[in-house]
Amino acid sequence: MTLDETLSGWRPRLLSAEGPRYLALVNALEEDIADGVLSEGDRLPAHRDLARELGLSVGTVSKAYQEAEQRGVVSGHVGQGTFVRKRAGIRSESVPRHEPTNLALNMPAEGKETKVLSAILGDVIREDDFAPLLRYHPHAGIWKHREIIAASLSDDSFNIEPSRLFLCNGAQHAIDMALRLVARPGESILVDELTYSGFKAIAAASHLTLAPVEIDDQGMIPDALKQACQDTKARVLYCMPTLHSPTARTMTPDRRRQIAELAEEFDLAVIEDDVYGFFFPERPLPLASLAPNRTFYITSYSKCIAPGFRLGTLTVPASYMAQIELLLHASAWFVAPMLGETVVRLIGSGKLDELLVERRRDALERYRLLLEVFPNVARLPSPAFYGWLPLPREWSSDQFVSAARARGILVTPPVASAVREAEPGAVRICLGAPKSPMELHSVLRVLRDILKRHPVNVASVA
Repeated sequence: MTLDETLSGWRPRLLSAEGPRYLALVNALEEDIADGVLSEGDRLPAHRDLARELGLSVGTVSKAYQEAEQRGVVSGHVGQGTFVRKRAGIRSESVPRHEPTNLALNMPAEGKETKVLSAILGDVIREDDFAPLLRYHPHAGIWKHREIIAASLSDDSFNIEPSRLFLCNGAQHAIDMALRLVARPGESILVDELTYSGFKAIAAASHLTLAPVEIDDQGMIPDALKQACQDTKARVLYCMPTLHSPTARTMTPDRRRQIAELAEEFDLAVIEDDVYGFFFPERPLPLASLAPNRTFYITSYSKCIAPGFRLGTLTVPASYMAQIELLLHASAWFVAPMLGETVVRLIGSGKLDELLVERRRDALERYRLLLEVFPNVARLPSPAFYGWLPLPREWSSDQFVSAARARGILVTPPVASAVREAEPGAVRICLGAPKSPMELHSVLRVLRDILKRHPVNVASVA
């Protein structure tokens, strides 16, 4: 057996029967790292191999690896594999035994969405409209739903044709469909040097190479994009111009025009992820309005309604309409019509606008708390449920993530979003999970207390 086979041969001990299977796999991985069964640099089995060995789905293993990467214990490298990054958290009496506070997972604060959705779904199942929703439907979605949703996303400066809008199972599904249309395994995809971790997962599963482009306080830098186009010859660009994940930066109108012009100059297919545009009462002008014939425009109701409400939209250039129908047929057949019906009723009743107002209000309240505790965090034109926290010079992001975890707080390590090996000097802090603003404020003060001390002193206490 070769060294490579040995490092890839890890199998977990008995998985816990409680909770989601992917979390049981993550916990088993952390235990084996903490116990020395796995060491830094060891390579983990390929997703498909481990799934077959354990009788799990590939999606479950992929989700487990992604969660482990968010916790900072492994690092995925496209074309190379997934490697143990460091010894997992501290298994000592200093580690809280209660459920940790999750500031690593971006989610909206709980509001009145459950009450609103219960009422609408109750009406649907009591009406004659319910039975038709349970039948087969077109792969793109019910036409009436597409018309209403397209109209709701359009305004005077950006009009979406219903025929070009396709319903997907959330934005992640939409991104995957767009990538399948424009990229082949082994090709390079231009992305921000810090990019959405879910996109990294899709790219890894699709055997795509990510080509990082430098960013500034407005997001992707045009000159850096031009240089990357010349150096890599890549023909696909993925970006989040509005409330970029993880840094929460938003491109100015002028920056958007420059990026769109470069896309035209270098004949790039653009995948524009606009899942957070709803945080702006007036959505910033999308790249899709500036380069409609080459941009795949993505939105999601999972971000503004609830994470479990898996409905996204993908608006495609006209030349790709037949191909996307085929991919939807192959990947999902069609999205559950109940979701589309619920959204159009939310739109028609005005309840969606009410939910959006609540989301903006709650995000603003929680972001103000972040600014109160950490005044050095950037002020945003329209806050979301996350912010980019600069760290003191003596703190590395890894040290901070580890110290926070020892205090029962999960924070996303930059490795989850980083495309190149570099210390960003900051971490993303998600604000939606704590049950109340008061709880969030308390947790943020704990993080502030950690950063007031030197990392060496924090480690000695742990």
